[in-house]
Amino acid sequence: MPSLPGRAVGLVVLLFIVNGLANAVFTPFAPAILVERGVSPTWLGVMGALVSVVYVGLAGAWGHLADVLLGRGRALALAIGLAAALLGVFALPLPLVGIGLTYMAFSTVYGVLFPLQDALAVNTLPDPGRQYGQVRALQSGAFAVGSLLAGAIFERLGYGAAVPVFIVLALPVIVVALVIPDAERARLSARRRGGAMREALALQPRLPRVLLALGLANVGVFAMLTFLPLLIDRLGGRSGDIGLAVAVTAAVEVAALPIVSRLLVRFGARAVVTLGSGLLAAVFAGLALAPSPEVVIVVAVLYGVAWSAMWAGAVTTMGLLLPPALQGSGQGLLSLATAGVSSFVANVLGGVLWSGLGPLALFGLAAGCAAVGAATAWSSLAPDGPTMGVAEVIAT
Repeated sequence: MPSLPGRAVGLVVLLFIVNGLANAVFTPFAPAILVERGVSPTWLGVMGALVSVVYVGLAGAWGHLADVLLGRGRALALAIGLAAALLGVFALPLPLVGIGLTYMAFSTVYGVLFPLQDALAVNTLPDPGRQYGQVRALQSGAFAVGSLLAGAIFERLGYGAAVPVFIVLALPVIVVALVIPDAERARLSARRRGGAMREALALQPRLPRVLLALGLANVGVFAMLTFLPLLIDRLGGRSGDIGLAVAVTAAVEVAALPIVSRLLVRFGARAVVTLGSGLLAAVFAGLALAPSPEVVIVVAVLYGVAWSAMWAGAVTTMGLLLPPALQGSGQGLLSLATAGVSSFVANVLGGVLWSGLGPLALFGLAAGCAAVGAATAWSSLAPDGPTMGVAEVIAT
């Protein structure tokens, strides 16, 4: 695919930054907001699991919508527009059932935005293997600043401003997504049913093993998204500590992601993803044993490094395993394995374990999954990873 003009790359950078700010003001604090509105920790796990089940179906349909019907940019704009509208309903004085249902609808729709964002980046950047980490680092920086400021504000004023600020920040995301030049839409085989994701799986038989490795590594990632705020609260922390933990992680990603991009070019995805997954196992073990919010924040530093290696390697690998016309579905499959299957496992087991054995069992299990994921990544990914061309990767 020929290089796109610098303006297109600039628009992708702007998309990542604004979306990082929007993501920072609500999602890190959502578990605490839900508990404040009467949702129990057990039901948080149940809700997360239900979101994962619905997401499995929605991710495939939205990937097809993006690759075949609307294009990646329009599908992304539609997703965040619907998410903002649902969050507006969530802010109303609803009964407990209404709170749960609107939040689950928001989480499901908002989740399809991120694989489309990555698809636009992979298709637009002239050298995704080297440049994706740098762009993603800018988003992490915006997320760090946003979550730190939001945590400080919420500690003084409460969580009431979270929803309106998210809605305001969603508007420029929509505008930018609509003007980013997009790759051509996919033309599916007339003999193959199942949409664009089925086409992607048929084109690259290595995908199921790669997705299994990444799914295992991400069980603890999604356990953290739901239960890290509750862990900090359980250890005596406050909303400012939650914001600080999230901001520290994102700040570390700002420095780590560009370095990871260089490692990907030099050593390939096999080594980088395996290293990241192994470090995640150490992170989750640390959370299982953390005695105070301060220790959680220290562990968050290592998490930023580990997640950067695992995720940048995953996204760039998908960019090379599949052609540009199927990137919406390829990144969607990655999200389905993580935000769908991994999140389901994390929330179902997390809700049960948190109410019983607590963080030791939950994050101990997550550490074991990440360790197995590291071993699976080493055995599944091609040794040369992203240094190979698309045709060469497919041929392996």
